[in-house]
Amino acid sequence: MNAHELGTKLVEMYNAGKHEEIAAELYSPAIKSYEADGSLSEGTEGLKKKYEWWEGNFELHGTKMKGPFPHGADKVAVVIWMDTTHKASGQRSEMEEVAVYDVKDGKIAEERFFYIGE
Repeated sequence: MNAHELGTKLVEMYNAGKHEEIAAELYSPAIKSYEADGSLSEGTEGLKKKYEWWEGNFELHGTKMKGPFPHGADKVAVVIWMDTTHKASGQRSEMEEVAVYDVKDGKIAEERFFYIGE
């Protein structure tokens, strides 16, 4: 699967709420995930811990992914919008970020997130 095909499948699955299936089907076991703050999660265990942290700290009210925006055969970007509440503070906010994915052997090998706006 090339980046455009993978990106199309990613957007379809994300918008259908199939987040666990995305991780199982589209991510390489050796995935590297870089957040906008520079933090790095590695491998499926690292992603699992990141997701657990996220779910423990934020309530999700809505989310949508736009794209894909392919770049050659091995890179694709998407735009992600989220409406969340930070559980500890009760602060509700909307945010957008760009996610850039590197595709290797038909799987997402690396992802990088970039905040839009702030």
